[in-house]
Amino acid sequence: MIGFKRFEYKQRLFEYKLRLFGYKLRLFKYILIHKITFKYNRESINNKIAVLHVKRGDYHKAIKYYEEVLLKANKEEYYYLLLNLYIMSNETCKIKSLMNNYKCHSINDLNPMVMIDRINDTVNKLDKFNFINDYVKSKGATPLFVVVVNRGVRLDKKSPEEKELLSNQNVYIEQRREWLKDNNPPEYIKGLYKDEEKDKIKDLYSYKAPIIKATKVISSDFSNSLVTVSNGLRRTKYQPKNYNRKVLFFGSSTTFSSGVSDQDTLVSQIQKKINASLSDIKVENHGVLGANSLLSINNLVQTKINPNDVVVFFDFDEFKDLDSENIKVVNLNEIDRGNDFFIDLTEHQCHYSPNGNKKLAEEIATKFLLPVIKDRNVNLSSYTNLDDRVFSVLDNFKYFLYKQTAQLCESGEMKEYLNLLDRYKPLSGLKVGSIAVNCNPITNGHMHLIKYASEQVDKLYVFVIEEDQSFFKFKDRFRLVSESTKHIENITVLPGGKFICTELTYPDYFNKEEETEVITDASMEAWFFCEFIANKLNIKTIFLGDEPTCNVTKQYNEKMQELLPEYGINVDIIDRISTNGRIISASTVRACLKNKDFEIIKELVPTPTYVFLKENYGN
Repeated sequence: MIGFKRFEYKQRLFEYKLRLFGYKLRLFKYILIHKITFKYNRESINNKIAVLHVKRGDYHKAIKYYEEVLLKANKEEYYYLLLNLYIMSNETCKIKSLMNNYKCHSINDLNPMVMIDRINDTVNKLDKFNFINDYVKSKGATPLFVVVVNRGVRLDKKSPEEKELLSNQNVYIEQRREWLKDNNPPEYIKGLYKDEEKDKIKDLYSYKAPIIKATKVISSDFSNSLVTVSNGLRRTKYQPKNYNRKVLFFGSSTTFSSGVSDQDTLVSQIQKKINASLSDIKVENHGVLGANSLLSINNLVQTKINPNDVVVFFDFDEFKDLDSENIKVVNLNEIDRGNDFFIDLTEHQCHYSPNGNKKLAEEIATKFLLPVIKDRNVNLSSYTNLDDRVFSVLDNFKYFLYKQTAQLCESGEMKEYLNLLDRYKPLSGLKVGSIAVNCNPITNGHMHLIKYASEQVDKLYVFVIEEDQSFFKFKDRFRLVSESTKHIENITVLPGGKFICTELTYPDYFNKEEETEVITDASMEAWFFCEFIANKLNIKTIFLGDEPTCNVTKQYNEKMQELLPEYGINVDIIDRISTNGRIISASTVRACLKNKDFEIIKELVPTPTYVFLKENYGN
């Protein structure tokens, strides 16, 4: 067995060297074309040369080809690509110059997923692998990379069905939309599913494209009789109610498991297989259709990882040539595939059938996952120094997601909101500040924050969060804030619109009372505020309330302190107050309201709030 593994590794190493040689040949060809090309397709050649240099780990050589396109041809989308190369090359001066000249520019007519792939190509695979490996270990968890080899034309002993899939891709892939519309797929496709699924094959392929949500790209929530996506995660069946550890799968369509029901996804089948040995392990499906490795890394660092968890990056081809004990290989030529292993096959790619997922799950769970789950020996001390360059690249990636979102909003909702703000612009020369509040309902604690903030500035804007996900409706919260603060002359109360603590900018805000350990990122919120709202109203200071027991608020405050000074905006965090030894909070008021304890409520809220609560909830 050891001898066979050595042979397999040598074979992979030989193939890797062949690929490197291929890179060199292609690089030589493109550089030669670049030298003799002046007007025709220069941009395309520059792209190819830069990507090949990055694959070889030479960022410095890649830089000049993107500089030529951005600085000479003024192609603004290359800002993101070139910035990553500067970051990975530690070109500090060039980073500052580039950001000053191009950061606020928009990028038009670009497919976001195509651009995301191009951003992914600016970081070498070894740098990405090392970052994932070190980041997961720094959390006390175990990283695992599972790659699948010998797909498509490299399959040995192809069955007649596999040959059919390869030779008739137009039937099984290009024409899929047509036969799904009539629920009349080819006979081979019908044969992959259970009897109860054969009349619902359209449901198996009915899911939405991924969406940008705050600073992540995640699967769109969706549900039908066979497929469910909730909170961005594909549903995994057979999960235990109680668990001590998790296995988190990151990947693209083969992880998400296109074309199969929830119970037949790869991750569900792995969960089922693990359950036969261990009863306290929960497996989660973080797969996103079309995801690349950088997108998955971005989602990883915004996902809670606990000690002794296992993080699996599944089916990313770029990692298969690297030498690490954490890289596990599934060789399709060593699996008894039968005649129904695939849904479709291309030259190099594929999607797996219910039976294919079941056999892959057997291989992955038995050979790789269960041994790793039972081994809890992770040395934390060696993995505390993470690659800051990759964190900076992720910040650049998040900013790209923000610009995509902002571009969609600027012509509609944002334009309408800015027109509203135009009516409340301050006089020039005033010291202007703002505070954002939900006030569910407004309390004396809120009044303390607002009064303090109003005394520090000439003009204070109080933005009331407009998203209606609170106990009290926005119209009531807005009215109570307005009535409670009307005696403070320098205050203007405004709705927060779609851009202050909303599902668009900071969705985790509304889970803060349930999610004590959530990893969240308020960058989208900060950028929208700085580049649109603060810019329109000349806001130079924002005031935040300190909530030491709330993890979501703490992360929000930290991100504001990090990003807002870059835009010349000061962040002032105000300590909370208490009364009779009791912290004044809206949640305390709601708890008292549930018990009809109006005597305590009277101590905690301003008079308009008390009157409103007494009138509407007293009986």
